[in-house]
Amino acid sequence: MNVKLRVLSIGAMFFAAHSISAQQDSTKVQNIDEVIVVGYGTQKKSEVTGSISSIKAADIATIAAPSFEQQLAGKASGVQISTPSGVLGEAPKIRIRGIASITSGTNPLIIVDGVPIWSGDIGGQTATNGLGEINPNDIESYEILKDGASTAIYGSRAANGVILITTKKGRGGRFNLNFSNYAGYASPTGLYDLLQTPDFITISNEKRANSLSATNQTPIAFGTEYNTDWQRAVLRSAAFQTDNVLSASGSLGKSNYYTSMGYSNQEGVTIPNAMKRFTGRANIDHQVYDWLKIGTNLSFTKTRYDGLNTGTSSLSGNIFNAIRQLPNTPIYNPAHPTGYNIDLQDPRVVGRWKNLMLAGDNITNIMYTLDNNKYGSDVNRFIGSVFTDVRLFPFLTYRLQASVDQSQTKGYVYWNPVHGDGQGSNGFIRNDFSDLLRNNVQNILTFDKTFGENHNVTLVGVNEIQKQKVQSFFGGGTNISNVYFGSGVISGSIGTLQAGGGITENGFVSLAGRFNYNYAQKYFLQASIRRDGLSSLPTANKYGNFPGFSAGWAISKENFMESLSNVVNDLKVRASYAKVGNTDIGNYPYLGVFSNLKYADYNGIAFSQIGNDDLRWETSKKIDYGVDLAMFRNKLKFTFDYFENQMDDIILGAPLSSDLGVPGNLIYKNIGSMVNKGLEFSADYNVFNTERFALDINANVTTMKNTVTELANNNADIIGLNNITRVGESINSIYGFKYWGVNTANGNPVYYKADGSLVQGIVGQNKYAVFNPSNPTDVSTTASLSTSTDKMILGQSLPKYFGAAGFKFKFDNFDLGTTIRFSGGNKIFNSTRREMMNLNFTNNSTEILGRWQSASNPGDGWTPKLIFGDNTFTNQSSNATSRFLEDGDYVKFDVISLGYTFPRTTLDQIGIKSLRIYAQAQNAFIITKYTGMDPEMEINGVDLNATPRQRVISMGFNVSL
Repeated sequence: MNVKLRVLSIGAMFFAAHSISAQQDSTKVQNIDEVIVVGYGTQKKSEVTGSISSIKAADIATIAAPSFEQQLAGKASGVQISTPSGVLGEAPKIRIRGIASITSGTNPLIIVDGVPIWSGDIGGQTATNGLGEINPNDIESYEILKDGASTAIYGSRAANGVILITTKKGRGGRFNLNFSNYAGYASPTGLYDLLQTPDFITISNEKRANSLSATNQTPIAFGTEYNTDWQRAVLRSAAFQTDNVLSASGSLGKSNYYTSMGYSNQEGVTIPNAMKRFTGRANIDHQVYDWLKIGTNLSFTKTRYDGLNTGTSSLSGNIFNAIRQLPNTPIYNPAHPTGYNIDLQDPRVVGRWKNLMLAGDNITNIMYTLDNNKYGSDVNRFIGSVFTDVRLFPFLTYRLQASVDQSQTKGYVYWNPVHGDGQGSNGFIRNDFSDLLRNNVQNILTFDKTFGENHNVTLVGVNEIQKQKVQSFFGGGTNISNVYFGSGVISGSIGTLQAGGGITENGFVSLAGRFNYNYAQKYFLQASIRRDGLSSLPTANKYGNFPGFSAGWAISKENFMESLSNVVNDLKVRASYAKVGNTDIGNYPYLGVFSNLKYADYNGIAFSQIGNDDLRWETSKKIDYGVDLAMFRNKLKFTFDYFENQMDDIILGAPLSSDLGVPGNLIYKNIGSMVNKGLEFSADYNVFNTERFALDINANVTTMKNTVTELANNNADIIGLNNITRVGESINSIYGFKYWGVNTANGNPVYYKADGSLVQGIVGQNKYAVFNPSNPTDVSTTASLSTSTDKMILGQSLPKYFGAAGFKFKFDNFDLGTTIRFSGGNKIFNSTRREMMNLNFTNNSTEILGRWQSASNPGDGWTPKLIFGDNTFTNQSSNATSRFLEDGDYVKFDVISLGYTFPRTTLDQIGIKSLRIYAQAQNAFIITKYTGMDPEMEINGVDLNATPRQRVISMGFNVSL
């Protein structure tokens, strides 16, 4: 951590030293009065009174990525974007100013060219990232709406923030043809340090020798001819990836067009994960008359994902299995009919080879399952809109937009009957189909007029109607007649049939209005209100009102600032308040619901959910105070915000008496609340910009505090396996036993009780005794360690701070850029690390070499005595403990790129407008004390058997004709 602080300090001194000389730089002035996209319209950036981060395509043009969220990571303060796994198609976590709900949806609203799109996982049998269907090369700009004033126009959908994406459009002028390509190789990062054969045999037999049962003390691990690295066997060391995009834009008479075609082919770092994607886009508009414009934005994507079982506790889960495999056994065995090392006596389990015992946990031969089981998802996605712009008067325009987002996914899974997941059921096969359809119609009326010389007024009125329908069905079954029928569900090939499906619908209707006023570009007022009616709520509470207010003062425009005009170019203070909602609460949460139920051979229905006619919106009250500052001819820019988001009426399950016969013994009510508070700071500095040299530096930092303020059942804790949500604490804090260390006298693990006293777990005996450090050999006084009274909060799972820094340097025709992200203040329960200390007959991490062996050889003081089969007790495999708790702090060099742009004089001779070649490293390297694969690979602060993330080294080029 000290190293990180010193780096930041040096950067700050460099920043300050150059800012002093910036006013003397004679380079051209940057324009801060650009137009940005806001809800249902556009606005000059200088007039914005909310908190909006705007990122142009040019700002991230050097970052080549198959999905746009990878480009956005670290580019805006208050925004965290991460992927908890290295599986291709894994949907990212996007958090704008923290988590805004306890049990409902936490993803932001994503809008592309005015079309609200599906996000998250969109179905099938593999991970399918709904945001991956948007080609990053087609994007012109991003606007991230963070505070209440900027999001209130979206009312009930805005609690988690809004991301507006604008795709490229044709411009008047000559025909432009562009082609971009990159190709490279991905490799897994942060692999586990597992035991090799010699140490594995030593540790395995030591576990066995320490067993208290006299019949279990004989050695079990034998054979040194193999030293198999099962972890690397399931991973690709060089996964090929390529992406290609051809686009054309220009004008034909009064028509503008932008079209593109793309092809992406990627291998994942884990076998057999892969993705192939074809994309197409056509954005066309036509000026029919001076007062009438029509147009369309259309995109179609066809994606194929090949996946695998990544279950974190599945016997054939790729990482769960690979880290347990015995290194002194081979992957293949020519003597077995399959050619794989499968046990000849028990076909369920990987072969024991020369060992005297089967591998623990009945794990399968992971390579057989990866090679023979099949998981697939085929996604066809259409996002399209048509619009009409009518200029009724010079100051009054009307826009009608109708759009559709339809995603159809075919899923497929096949488990081979010989070995692995399908062995016990003689094979399993399933085909499924899901259809996600969302229709949206918007009517927008915009009044924009200046009265006198200084009174500027903009009024926007919106009517929006949306309906969505999700349909799905599946068919398949077990007991497959022959492996020949493993390509899909075929009539007569399945012994036990399974089928099912479902249909859900919801929708809303809305009226919204926004008022913007400014006087002489100095004093700004904005107010908006939206009234939403949502089908997911009961009649009495179906409609909600969502107001928003903001104000700003451009201090730099005042006469008393004229003497500083050469230094301060823009200084604006702003404040906002709004109330917004969360519609991601399910389709029918207020209804008493009956669902299908099968009893023996009879089909029927049964009560499945109790209704609540008083259910209301989850609401979020957002406060923001901000300052925008531009100095030295707009070369140096600062933005500062303080925000506070108060979430109320959070829907939680309130307990009911079991005597009532209510499913789940609970009823959903609006009874929860919590608050997020934080500070955001961002800075951009154009250090210099000459004909030969240019240097731009940017940085952003966010601090965040989350506090739960109210829960159900008189503020009763919500306790999970490793987490707790408690009033007065951060949501999903890590919850478990506090570990003291090892009793060096006998190798027992020692824990703190809630009162601060110490108890030791007597390994192999499943009981506790009082621990007295001054008399460590005494185990005579019985004690206890209670899961209900002795657990405590071990740390918060949410980061207390995060941010990024980047720079772009240009020397003649060369350019060098990097993005560095950082985060910290959170704790991670490294459950994978605990898994690798397993005391069954499985492999372990090298950490186990520090185990206690004797009073004279106590090891690392942290790893207890090894007792075969004592995993649940010694390692507390059902509870979190601080023994495996680690800091989640990191500094990550996310992107490093080096490029060369050929001189225009050279290209003119061959008819090329521009050509840039580059090399790039993504997820280049990380600085952290965390011992797991990656501190971002966590869910609610728990890291458990996730697939490694990938480091991609690639080369590419962009050419324009």
